[in-house]
Amino acid sequence: MKSRSYSKSLGRFLLASSVLSMSSIAIAEEAPDIIEEKREDTVTVYGTTNPIHVFEYPGQVTVMDRKAIEDIVPSTISDVLRDVPGVDFSGGPRRTGELPSIRGLSGQNVLILLDGARQSFTSAHDGRFFVDPELIGSAEILKGPASSLYGSGAVGGVLAFESVNADDFLADDEVWGARFRAGYQSVNEESLASLTTYTKQGNFDGLASIGIRQSGDIKLGSGADLPSDDEITTALLKGSFAISNALSLGGSWQRFSNTAIEPNNGQSIAGTGDSILDQSVKKDITTDTFRLSTDFAPSNNDWINLGFTAYQTTSEVDEFDATIPRTTIREIETTGFNIRNASQFNLGMFENTLTIGGDWYKDEQTGIDDQTDDSSRGGVPNGKSEFAGAFIQLETVIGSPIGEVLLIPSVRYDSFESSSSLAPNQNNSDNAVSPRIAASFEPKKADWLRVFGSYSEGFRAPSINELYLDGVHFSLPHPVLFDPATFSFVFVSNNFTPNPDLVPEETKTIEFGTGFDFTNVFSDNDRLQAKLSYFETDAKNLINLTVNAAPDATCFVPPSFQPCTFGTSESSNVDEAELNGFEGELQYDSDRLLARITYSNIEGTDKTTGSDLSSLTPDRIALNLGLKMHEWNTIFGTRVQIASDFQQRIFDGTGSFTINDERDGYSVVDLYASWKPDFIDGLRLDAGIDNIFEENYERVFTGVSQPARNFKITAAWQFGQ
Repeated sequence: MKSRSYSKSLGRFLLASSVLSMSSIAIAEEAPDIIEEKREDTVTVYGTTNPIHVFEYPGQVTVMDRKAIEDIVPSTISDVLRDVPGVDFSGGPRRTGELPSIRGLSGQNVLILLDGARQSFTSAHDGRFFVDPELIGSAEILKGPASSLYGSGAVGGVLAFESVNADDFLADDEVWGARFRAGYQSVNEESLASLTTYTKQGNFDGLASIGIRQSGDIKLGSGADLPSDDEITTALLKGSFAISNALSLGGSWQRFSNTAIEPNNGQSIAGTGDSILDQSVKKDITTDTFRLSTDFAPSNNDWINLGFTAYQTTSEVDEFDATIPRTTIREIETTGFNIRNASQFNLGMFENTLTIGGDWYKDEQTGIDDQTDDSSRGGVPNGKSEFAGAFIQLETVIGSPIGEVLLIPSVRYDSFESSSSLAPNQNNSDNAVSPRIAASFEPKKADWLRVFGSYSEGFRAPSINELYLDGVHFSLPHPVLFDPATFSFVFVSNNFTPNPDLVPEETKTIEFGTGFDFTNVFSDNDRLQAKLSYFETDAKNLINLTVNAAPDATCFVPPSFQPCTFGTSESSNVDEAELNGFEGELQYDSDRLLARITYSNIEGTDKTTGSDLSSLTPDRIALNLGLKMHEWNTIFGTRVQIASDFQQRIFDGTGSFTINDERDGYSVVDLYASWKPDFIDGLRLDAGIDNIFEENYERVFTGVSQPARNFKITAAWQFGQ
């Protein structure tokens, strides 16, 4: 349940935006009298696997280009996506523990792609993926089930990142160049330095980049310091070569490496409670993504537009606890490929694009603990999962006297199998069919209007960890036995129990909405766009870790008080849920002013108990208001995020509900500015202040507030010829 009292937040919003509003009016008459061409439409590729304008896509997708990312001066991916409606990150604010959610579905229900390569790392207390925003050229956030194209894991949506390439930096008349960038932010004393070189000559383009980030403890809005110490190095090598006008080859290698000093649980407030022991766990986090691709698209053949990508991603987290001493390792390697072909043809009034594709990938997990006899690590079973799928999609544009209809039906078939050495005769295998149909309509006499709707089904296969969990989950003091030698109770374990009979999670979602697109609204060549939608999702067979922590009866039977355990923990298909909500984006862009407003509302209920789902977020409004000062090559603005009060009710087992989580609403105001001075060619300066009012708030329930006021600045110098 969420209340919607915004009075305090709106006051801050008005205070922060009034200065910019008055400034834009004051200088409007000074804007240069230059009429530019119509502002380009934003295009999504991952929405259908083919380029389509975001406004025309029958659903909700947010696309952020390189400029939009750099304007934020982000430190983490959660900084980049903070104001995207329907998206949130839990487990923070340490970057090593951040977990994304889309429309109330989190964890492995969000598919993450980097240059088309799946990022499959999963952990109980670490983040889902490790990517530095310095190397991101664009981000697409596809909201709602996308299993009809991408298979398992795309139930909540897709986070698709494309790394930077030479075109992101080269001017029109340049063939090579280099950029050096350095920065600092105060909230965690983080420093940044990166060097990127790039070229595009003849049929070849290439890029090489290296970067370093170093940061310390995070100053929180509560006034406390969150133990955190990161030393990050990043690297990217990327290139492509056009063999002919029809055929091209490409490849890339991207690395993220972080040595972090922090609690074993990167999502915890502190750890042991001891200021020394909390800093004693050293984590070495490494992710390598290799990709090879080829594209074949003859200019004289509309039936062939073929793309093939092969990839391998290896993510490894090594932890060393000097107090034992003990080293534990979790490694997940994903190897796969995907192939697709798009054919274009017309049938009378029907303009068609038929896409046929498929993919195969395999996840392999290895867990190591140097303190066990067989080196196995509890809770990290050795195992593998193998997936294969194929899809077909038709995009049809139908012209008629009353308007234009876009119809997109698609369906995908997947099969998968998981196995583990812990249960050699208990493989888990299944298959799934994921259909989707989406449509939009643009009236003939109102081409500024578009209405859309969709029905889609999604699934997520159970993971290796959920199927084959083993070892100790946690330990508690024995209820009776006391060891006088150590002057402490004997510790008793709660153990994981495998469940290889799990079935996939399944969802059914309907969504409908509308959008409008106006030009020349308040000034020549300005543009006003908006999309608003409502969605409902029914989910069943949700996989939940059930923990039974009750001690055995024999724990209380003298004289031995043994055997004794504190129950078991097991993954099971127990939950059914329903989610619904509203989501909207409005954007205005003119020669002088840019404004973007987003809104998201998510409600969710566990249909078994009536409890509110744990991954919900408060209603949120976000504003980005910027003023363009062409005379000085400057833009400055403010970002404001406003959230309602929030409550989560849970069933208490007796017919009543109790409040499990309750958080106050908040308003966070940021300021930012960018400047390209005329007296130094190629120099760009970015500065900002995050959380200028030092709001003490929690975005999601983590037991710890978000970062305090943060001053940040970067300088980039770019040259080439």
